[in-house]
Amino acid sequence: MFATYTVALGMSAAMLAFAAPAAATPLALAGGSGGDECLTAEPPVASAPAKPLRFGITPQLAGTVGEGQGEVVPVDPRKRSAALGALSPPRGTMVIRLNRLFMSDGRDGIRRFVRRARMYARDGYSVESQIRYHPRPSQEGDMDKWARFVERATRSLAQNPALVALTVTNEVNLPISENTSDGAYRRAIRAIVRGVPAAERVLGELGRRDVQLGFSYAYRYTPEEDADFFRRIGELAGKRFRRALDHVGLQVYPGLVWPPVLATQTAGEATLEALTLLRRCYMPKAGLGRRFGIWITENGSATNLGHTEERQARELSQTIRAVHRLSGTLGVSDYRYFNLRDNEPNGGDIFDNVGLLRADYSRKPAFEVFRRAVRRFGSRAR
Repeated sequence: MFATYTVALGMSAAMLAFAAPAAATPLALAGGSGGDECLTAEPPVASAPAKPLRFGITPQLAGTVGEGQGEVVPVDPRKRSAALGALSPPRGTMVIRLNRLFMSDGRDGIRRFVRRARMYARDGYSVESQIRYHPRPSQEGDMDKWARFVERATRSLAQNPALVALTVTNEVNLPISENTSDGAYRRAIRAIVRGVPAAERVLGELGRRDVQLGFSYAYRYTPEEDADFFRRIGELAGKRFRRALDHVGLQVYPGLVWPPVLATQTAGEATLEALTLLRRCYMPKAGLGRRFGIWITENGSATNLGHTEERQARELSQTIRAVHRLSGTLGVSDYRYFNLRDNEPNGGDIFDNVGLLRADYSRKPAFEVFRRAVRRFGSRAR
């Protein structure tokens, strides 16, 4: 399967490293508990009413797998605003998720994100932001510098009343792909455990206890290393971390990352399996019980590299319906689609064409699927 997958997608060397361990996972264990490695899980029968989901989307570029960023067609702010307006419900909320605020960008990066957050707030949106580890070489592993950056970014972003959440670090369980995943840098797990309480302290000082804090987990690298990732968080985290944390963000791409091929599951079924493993197997290893929520902070389907627009629309519909059905049972409150627009036409990176819009801002069929889902399953409160 791995050989077929890599040939079909024409992956970069970094992406080969990304996919190879996961593809080695024994699929024959489907239906088993997976033991300590969290291999597979049968989604539960719904035991609580479905809850409205707070929907959101990432309007910025998708990160290219590897060390640096690939080509992106220039943004048209007018067309972007029109598309976001068309997606937003008339009596509800849409969260704009800002990604790629790097520690290496320093004060300039913070100022840039503050401006973006203000722009979206003026247009009536709620806003959340990543605060990425992604250090410069001179900063790597320095937790004091990292904590100061988190505090500075939190203080600046939290001046905006529209801010609803911060994600501290991104995909630390992935020890590759410096451009997209903080796990490629030394002491990244400590960056989670140190960064979340640092953000919470500032929010407390500012009286912004309404801003929710989380970290993200990419499903999956390998089951063994992912299990160890959560186990290490449990070993390093103390009361302050658990008191500060509100949720864990799941970043899941069935048929694109894992599982690389949807042979025996729909996209919705694969997403429910990932949510079930996170809730019942991975999070308990970190001492994160039922009171901690789960958000889907990234989910998407591609339309390049052999994937069709019709398939994207079908998979998005399957996924949102499945997540909503078990939202109350698994404690899922939020769903973010990644992302609004393609980086470029028929791009060579696996994330270049996961947008609801083509690079020229014309709508794919999935755009209307998402628009209808926001209205049918979306929450009404901020």
